[in-house]
Amino acid sequence: MKPIATRGESFDLRANFVLSVADPHQMPPPGEGGIVGLAGRSNVGKSSLINRLAGSQGLARTGKRPGATTLPNLYRIKTGGYFLDFPGYGYMNRGHATKASSQDASTAIVLARPDIRSVLMLVDARRELLPVDQEAARWFRLMNIPVTIVVTKTDTLSRNGRHLPVLGWSRWIEEEEDEGLFGPLPVSARTGEGLPELSRHVWEILRGGSGPEGDGPTAG
Repeated sequence: MKPIATRGESFDLRANFVLSVADPHQMPPPGEGGIVGLAGRSNVGKSSLINRLAGSQGLARTGKRPGATTLPNLYRIKTGGYFLDFPGYGYMNRGHATKASSQDASTAIVLARPDIRSVLMLVDARRELLPVDQEAARWFRLMNIPVTIVVTKTDTLSRNGRHLPVLGWSRWIEEEEDEGLFGPLPVSARTGEGLPELSRHVWEILRGGSGPEGDGPTAG
């Protein structure tokens, strides 16, 4: 796949899988590039989105069984930096021990790595605003990590219906009054809708920006 481009600019986020991280000591040394995390409920489309952003259809495993990822997965972006895919939350058929170890590994990495530049919090366009998503976003903010709300699977809604989840998350971000919350950015991994804007956003984060345009916090 070619790098995603918009407005005559190319945002090369092609990546390769490094490892599933069970312990923070397995992470690369600090200073090798910023880290952009991806988080969200199981079956929200994280793997599909990573594949589209990274330009490799089979890079992250996708399947019908949600919750298959049990440890954070690290991907090295060839132009610099990393994607860190946190295990999906909210899938109750996992064993309690597996869920606990997944949470422990994710928490340990977040606490150990101040070079996590931002987290893309994926939320499903077909779902109402869920407390579990809001709580997860607030937890990352408590860890002082900027969060961008990314509304996935917009292709499953009509054009008239797509504005409803975006409007709902826009209002929530405004109500939070937190300069470290950004978005929402509507995307579809299937059709490519919104991917150029999201790729630009990730590119700018990795190069030291913080807001959607890389020029400081701007919510909404």
